[in-house]
Amino acid sequence: MEHLETEQALLIWREGDIIKNQWVLQDAGQEIVIGRAPECAISIPVRWISRTHAILRRERGQFFLEDAGSKNGVFVNGQRVLKPCPLEDGDLIQLAPGLELIYVDSEATAPLPGGRGGLGLRVDTDERQVYVHGQLLTPPLSNQQYQLLAKLAEQPGRVYSRAEVIDAAWPDESPEGITDDAVDALVRRLRQRLAEIDEEFNFIVTVRGYGFRLDDGLS
Repeated sequence: MEHLETEQALLIWREGDIIKNQWVLQDAGQEIVIGRAPECAISIPVRWISRTHAILRRERGQFFLEDAGSKNGVFVNGQRVLKPCPLEDGDLIQLAPGLELIYVDSEATAPLPGGRGGLGLRVDTDERQVYVHGQLLTPPLSNQQYQLLAKLAEQPGRVYSRAEVIDAAWPDESPEGITDDAVDALVRRLRQRLAEIDEEFNFIVTVRGYGFRLDDGLS
């Protein structure tokens, strides 16, 4: 069975361990406007941001960021943007004091399978059951595995931080006591369970350095 991969870069608005918002940067051959105005493709309702603050363009497979004549300027990794600036994975974009966006290159989300239609993955929250391509996953997931999957399934495609994953899977424990190894082991076991029905499709996608997202295979 053939699976297509789509290159999808991300722009993540993060404060501490919380991801406040995120946007998939589609390569539509058009400019992506960032600003306070509601009509902007990436609208950030913060008073310190200009109505039209910055512009993203993709050229030759790479995104470039430029200032759109903003009042407070555009900075990448602490350097003011005076001309179109090529973005690299992990670049820190500052549009206002204390407001930072992280650019995540498409390579950092690999493997990022594209939706292939079909039945995909479905979480029945009433029955606490999981179906993969219409087939019931048996035996049921462990409670931790189910809580993790249910959290990711709330908004397929959204990146959930490790802090959010820990809160979902270990709600009664102190986050400080949950190691990265424990989180990775839980994700690995969940992937193994889903692979019992479909061993080729990667439903749980790791966004390196930021968290995890669910590709339910439906889009």
